[in-house]
Amino acid sequence: MTTHIETTREEERNGSRVGLLPPPAPSPGGDSWLTELTVDRRDPFFFDHPLDHVPGMLLVCGMANAVRDRIDVPPGLRAKWVVNFRVMPELSPELVLYAAPEEKGRRPLRVTQGPAVVSDGWFVLTPDSDPVRPSAAGARREAPAQASLVHRTRPANVMIGEPRATDGLVTAPVLVPASWHTLASRRAGLRSVKSVIEAGRQFATWLSHRVGGWPPEVQMLWLRLTADLPLDLPASVPLSLRWRQVRMSDDKARLTFEVVAGEGEGVTVGSLIYVSKGLSPDGYRAFRADREAAA
Repeated sequence: MTTHIETTREEERNGSRVGLLPPPAPSPGGDSWLTELTVDRRDPFFFDHPLDHVPGMLLVCGMANAVRDRIDVPPGLRAKWVVNFRVMPELSPELVLYAAPEEKGRRPLRVTQGPAVVSDGWFVLTPDSDPVRPSAAGARREAPAQASLVHRTRPANVMIGEPRATDGLVTAPVLVPASWHTLASRRAGLRSVKSVIEAGRQFATWLSHRVGGWPPEVQMLWLRLTADLPLDLPASVPLSLRWRQVRMSDDKARLTFEVVAGEGEGVTVGSLIYVSKGLSPDGYRAFRADREAAA
C-alpha cells in the first residue's frame, strides 16, 4: 500500500501556481542547451517559508524538468545523478542552466548566476534491469513527520511519514504529493524522482535534529547530492528510505539512504546520499555577510 497526502482546497489553489521553467532553447553545438530558471517567490513549495536565497531544491527541480523537456526519455530507465552546490544562489539576477554534450557517457549540467557557478554535476541514464511493478493494493494514509523537523510549514510540503527506529535502522515512508503539487509526476500513476529526492532531503534534516542533536534553529547548507533511482516508480507501491544508524557530527552530515520498495523489509531499488553542514544563526549571518561583501 502507498501513502498519500491530504490537502486543503486553499493549498490546492496555491499549489497550482507553478511555472518553473520555460521550454529549453538549443544552444550552438546541437547537443547542448541553455535555459533560464524562473524563480517564482509565490511558489508554495520552493518558498514554503521566507528565504533570503534560492533553495537548492529549485536547482534540482530545474535540472530535472529541463532534462525531461529536452530529452526523449523512454520507459524502463534509471538515473545516476550527482549535484554539487557550490555557491548559495541569490534571489536575483537570473539563474541559467547549461547542459553540455556528453563526456564519457555522462551529461554535464551547470547552473550559473552572473559569472558564478552556483551548482554543477552530471547524470547518466541506463536501462533498469529489474523495474518496480505496480501494486494492486489499496492506498494507505499515514501521518506525516513533524513539519518543523523537516523545515517545512505547509502540511502538503511534507514528503515523509514519521520515521521509525528498529534494530539500528531508521526508516521513513515516502509520501506521494498531491497531483497539483510542484513535485508531482508529469506521468499518471508514477512518483517523480524530484519528490523522492525531497523526501530524502527531509529525512536527512529530521535525522540531523533527532539523532545528531542539531538545534532547531540551525540553518542547513546542502553541499552535495548523489542519487541512483529508477525513473518509473509506481505510486501504488509503498516506498521508504532506510538509514543504518551511525555516529553523527555536531555540524556536518553525510547520510546514505537505501530506497526500498514494497511492504516490510521490501526490496532495495536505489540509493541517496546527502552531504550538508549546519550553521548557527550567528554563523549563518556571518556567512551571508561574507557572501555580500564578496559580491
